[in-house]
Amino acid sequence: MEPDDGNISGEFVSTPRWTGDIERVFAFHTKRAPGIVIAISMVDYARELLGEVKSVLCAVAETEWCLPDAIQVLTGATVGNRYLRIDHELGRYALTLYDRDNGNGIRVFVDISKIDAVETPELYKFFTRTRASETAAGPARQISNAKVVQEFMRVDRKILTAKRVQLRDSGKQPIPPAAVCTGCGESFLKLDAGQTVCSCCRGEAYFDEVG
Repeated sequence: MEPDDGNISGEFVSTPRWTGDIERVFAFHTKRAPGIVIAISMVDYARELLGEVKSVLCAVAETEWCLPDAIQVLTGATVGNRYLRIDHELGRYALTLYDRDNGNGIRVFVDISKIDAVETPELYKFFTRTRASETAAGPARQISNAKVVQEFMRVDRKILTAKRVQLRDSGKQPIPPAAVCTGCGESFLKLDAGQTVCSCCRGEAYFDEVG
């Protein structure tokens, strides 16, 4: 699944079932990416099949592109409340919604075997990352994105597969204990019992100080 910086026109994404949801997720995502439209359909499908949960609705996103934002807006499971987990390494356009109480869940994914490269060519190229290089940006990108959405709206759930799953660990993970770093003096969460310095002081900083 590819990241997408292009926008699409709202006229391509108006359906009775999604009225309101589309605009809320677009606003949160800050751009009208075609992956958002598909993500909303996936969340909608998973919630319908899962039904009401006994405890807290939690989620796993198997990609960091688009899907997490649709989940956060539509379910209330967020990275901040730790009800949403993002598995960056899997890289699959798939999600699971589950009941934290018992681990019962529904996994929904885009099934490439169900996407007809002849009937929905742009949608197929979108999920196989084979769109023409000239559609990488600008008006050509917007036209391609619009085609992706138009083709998806024709097939919608027909390209999705849903399966019932049982989470191996559905409980909310405890927050690690805190310690004061002996290097920088800042408080940090210890991942190991004997840890005395934070990851930045171990040379794993994501930034360089400039002043």
